[in-house]
Amino acid sequence: MKKKVLALVLAAAMASSMATSVSVFAEAEAATATVADLPAEAQFEPNADYDEYTVVEYTIEDIQADLVCTVSTNKDHTEFYLECNFYGDDQMTKTTYDGKEYTVEEDKTGFMKGDTPAILDKALEQNIWVPIGDAAASDDAAATDGAAEIKGVTEDKLPAEPQFEANKDYDKWTVVEYTIEDIQADLVCTVSAKEDNSEFYLECNFYGDDQMTKTTYDGKEYTVEEDKTGFMKGDTPAILDKAIEQDLWVYFDNGADAAEATDDAAATDGAATAADLPAEAQFEPNKDYDEYTVVEYTIEDIQADLVCTVSTNKDHTEFYLECNFYGDDQMTKTTYDGKEYTVEEDKTGFMKGDTPAILDKALEQNIWVPIEK
Repeated sequence: MKKKVLALVLAAAMASSMATSVSVFAEAEAATATVADLPAEAQFEPNADYDEYTVVEYTIEDIQADLVCTVSTNKDHTEFYLECNFYGDDQMTKTTYDGKEYTVEEDKTGFMKGDTPAILDKALEQNIWVPIGDAAASDDAAATDGAAEIKGVTEDKLPAEPQFEANKDYDKWTVVEYTIEDIQADLVCTVSAKEDNSEFYLECNFYGDDQMTKTTYDGKEYTVEEDKTGFMKGDTPAILDKAIEQDLWVYFDNGADAAEATDDAAATDGAATAADLPAEAQFEPNKDYDEYTVVEYTIEDIQADLVCTVSTNKDHTEFYLECNFYGDDQMTKTTYDGKEYTVEEDKTGFMKGDTPAILDKALEQNIWVPIEK
């Protein structure tokens, strides 16, 4: 009887183990990525004896040594080949994994055995695997077939949605999530930068005030040249450090933009229709413009709910807004330079204050229906 129970337990354990292996394999297969998705540029070529690889940024905390590791692995993640450089010495470990425990089989210098499990844990956790060799070539060919080469990343790879437009006087931009710890204030910053990171333009909102800093960088020290409110000078270096460390830059006027433009073109083969709008329009769009949307908006202090029709030109530099508030038809005409709205006309004089927030919401929801002429 005992033998029969033991056999059943062993069978169940084997079934569970097989299910786990299948699950791990499926996750690894589903997570196929491209080089552009990696958190940093690889400092070592992946090992062609394996199926896929990733890049892991890792810090040895007690000595504050920052590593950029290339981790190659087989499809089922039972074996890993890790390479990095530490203080001028090339490191390599070869490790097996049974799903619970890592066994370091080889350690080139004898230095990395202790940190290897944590690095491999991070590799599995971030789950960004690029195919090696023929598979990679095939993926690259499919990705670049008829498309522009992408420099940097596309906007969907950023850690958060930007709250400010990037500054087009610069070469690239990113979004940084940052917390001012002593007052637990969470910021979402748009950071525009020169190609060589010698100058940064940062914008965010803190407790209702728009913040801006302009900063130069010599590779060692930041110098805040401008600080719009005088509040952000102290935190700016830490935010810029984070921007450089995460290294997720969207470039202006290059392959990334071209790819997005291609996506936009494909999407506007399927431009939005009236059925896609969040509410039925209460005003006809203005035919002097190219496209329109509908925005639902609440004036919070008086709890007034509006349904606004917003007409605009293709480049969103001018907006024509109409809505009804307490029985009065409202209209504003507004220009936009990418940073600031200027209300040129306000039919009743009532809507000037709320118009920028309504237009922000229109741009954020990004559902534009072509206007029939």
